[in-house]
Formats: sequence, C-alpha cells, structure tokens
Amino acid sequence: MTNAFSSLTSRCEALFRKLSAFCGWLLLALVILQFSVVIGRYLLGINFLWAQELALYLHASIFLLGSGWTLLQNRHVSIDIFYNKMGAGGHKLVGRFGMFLLLVPAMMTVLIYSSGYALESWSVLEGSREISGLPGVFLVKTLIPLFALLMLIAGCISALKSDE
Repeated sequence: MTNAFSSLTSRCEALFRKLSAFCGWLLLALVILQFSVVIGRYLLGINFLWAQELALYLHASIFLLGSGWTLLQNRHVSIDIFYNKMGAGGHKLVGRFGMFLLLVPAMMTVLIYSSGYALESWSVLEGSREISGLPGVFLVKTLIPLFALLMLIAGCISALKSDE
C-alpha cells in the first residue's frame, strides 16, 4: 500500500474509532432513557411519546453509525461452522467474495435508493407523524445513505488491509 493510501486508511480508521466512541455514548444515553421510560410508564403512570421516539432514533443511530466499525473489527456475523475450519487463505477468499459479491452490491443499492428517500425527507423537513413526536425524522433518514457509505469505506479498508 502506498503512503497516500496508508494515510487515507489511517484517517478513515480514526474516523471510525471516533464514531464508535460516539456510539458508546449514544448507547449509554439509550439505556438511561429507556430505563426512565419504563420507570415513568409502569411506576409513575406517565408516558412521553417523544421519549419513546428518541429511544428509537438512538437505537437506529447506534446501529447505522456503528456498523462500519464492527466490520473493520471483523465482528460482523459470519458462518463460524465453515469459517473457523478455514486457514488464512480461506478467510481471505471468503472476505473478498463477501466484499465484492455481497457487500458492495448491497450497499450500493441501499445508497442509491435511500439517497432520494433522505433528500425527499429533507425537502419537507419531515417530522414525526405523532402530535407530540420529535421533529427530526429527516435527520434519522439521512443516516441510511451515510450507513451505506460508511460500510463501503470500511469494506474497502478491510480489503486493502487483507493485502498487507
């Protein structure tokens, strides 16, 4: 790998590390929020729809922003029955197959179709359908094409690193 690619890869990995740390804080916020929702609902008899929507938005954000880091750390779902029995060459072959025949086409499809979806949401500054819901649905929908882009970048970094 050339110095330019190495530098770019390092910057991208730093971005993914920062995103993973941010997702950790989002997870803490989600746990506290969900605990509060349960206490409010079942012990105090009060319910806030905005809090339930915020929990949903936090969950979506954690998944969509953290998936690239998970891929880089090789912590994504794999079929361990076959994968564990393979050597380094088999792992590399499976990784390439998954990257070029599964990840890239799937993420390109998500990116292409979700970009229009997100842009349309931005054009009307889409909010919740519920009266007391949150106004930022367009922000959450923006995370979908960003997720696809992050996964493509993480997949490329993984492929480049497997060549080393």
